[in-house]
Amino acid sequence: MACGADSLAQILMRGAMADTKTPLLQSAKKQDGTELDLSFCKEVTFVETLDLSGPRLILTFDDTFSILRNVMGIKVGDVLTCFLADQMHENALSFTASFQIMSMPVDGNLVTLNCLQKEIADMKIPSVKARLFTKETSSVLGIIKALAPGFIAYEVIEEFALLNSYHLLPGERPSLLLRQMAIEHGAVIYAFRGKLCFRKLSVLYASASATNIVFQYKNPQADFQIVDYKHINREQLIADRIVRRYSGFSITDGVLSSGTYGDQAPEVTAAESQAVLDNLSKIAVPVLDITTWGAGHLGPGLPMRFQWNMDVSYQDSMEDASLPTSAIVGTVAHYSAGAENYFCRVKAVVPG
Repeated sequence: MACGADSLAQILMRGAMADTKTPLLQSAKKQDGTELDLSFCKEVTFVETLDLSGPRLILTFDDTFSILRNVMGIKVGDVLTCFLADQMHENALSFTASFQIMSMPVDGNLVTLNCLQKEIADMKIPSVKARLFTKETSSVLGIIKALAPGFIAYEVIEEFALLNSYHLLPGERPSLLLRQMAIEHGAVIYAFRGKLCFRKLSVLYASASATNIVFQYKNPQADFQIVDYKHINREQLIADRIVRRYSGFSITDGVLSSGTYGDQAPEVTAAESQAVLDNLSKIAVPVLDITTWGAGHLGPGLPMRFQWNMDVSYQDSMEDASLPTSAIVGTVAHYSAGAENYFCRVKAVVPG
């Protein structure tokens, strides 16, 4: 058995000589350049989100002889440089990034590397000192760059006037402050393949009507097919939590109240701006849970259009008008197992 383990170790340690790839993951390397042999990789899941909980990369390996753990010494905290691409499908995904291993659960012979993109992981490290960003001297883009360095680009297209001064206290996570800033500006903040984006949810959704990519249900001839779906229908439950008459206090303007849902139950906040109060109810509401064939172009914040055919004779079929015809991608999980299987699961959202 020891001889077998040694031979597997030699295969793994050859690095660049290993040319095995998956439908999604083309290569994965340790900090020292040692390349993981992907012939032992059973599943790859690349998750992109419309918030700062991703991108995440989940890799499941057959590690029967503990090659990853004992021979290569891979452990929690290590950083893997990974090249993701869907070359056998749309050839629309081509992304290289560093992912930090956050946990490594073992189930029998299988070890799973739960990874978070390094730039996002760094934003979740508690601050060791206080930082102040004043309304008079700072900007939305300036705060983002200060709290989230390392991205190759920053996308802040809409005009955002900074509505508040912001404090990052010792022990607080920069990601939490950025999330608060996004909520107060009626925006979402998320990473998309090297860029950190700060966008208005309403603007993203408005672009859905202009996209020429349509995902169709019960149309085997469509370029983009919906394999299965669930209509979430939780709007009423979400409204029960967010539909409030938000109020705050300004030292110059006195008591303030949101102009939205003026006849609803009150909720007192620390907001000092009318604009902030109006933005508190603007959230992403999940409406659809969709499974599609692999589509590498899908990413957070991107618009989607749908056609819901009632039967497979799609050319003369009636459409189901009860389902949403457009949305934006909230979360997308790119999943592959084996040599060819590649699917996407999408949580589609609309503005609340």
